[in-house]
Amino acid sequence: MSKSMENCKLTENAHNEMRDAFRLFDRNKDGKIYSKEVLTLTESLGGNVQNAQVQDLVRACDESEHKCLNLDEFIQHWNTFKFSPDEPEEEILSAFRGYDLDNDGYITKEEMVSALTRFGTIRNVQEEAEKCLQEMDLDQDGKVSFAEFLIKWRLS
Repeated sequence: MSKSMENCKLTENAHNEMRDAFRLFDRNKDGKIYSKEVLTLTESLGGNVQNAQVQDLVRACDESEHKCLNLDEFIQHWNTFKFSPDEPEEEILSAFRGYDLDNDGYITKEEMVSALTRFGTIRNVQEEAEKCLQEMDLDQDGKVSFAEFLIKWRLS
């Protein structure tokens, strides 16, 4: 694959990740993210609403002109949400790739089963895979995107 094609794919993947993340926070699907939606998603995942990344997003919503973020405004804040000096994004991406066996950007139930089987310490792999997917598949589409994985990682 040429360097320009790789760059286009990276750009497309990054754009898809941001769009996926936006849709996950936009709980009422109105094309805007309000601070309440950030807090609701955080709480639904058992996350800490005082988390620095959560508070940054809440503050961005509250300080914006319309008290919410549209997709373009969200994109400006997404990288801040993803960044943590304690857990670099590369570490999270590496963990994600350990499950995304076909490198298509999603973890399916079959991939989860395969990954958990490799661990060799889990008794009921099928049940555990189902449980993991239920916890991480925030948009209920039957697979886990990197945005879902990252949000769950950051908020849990």
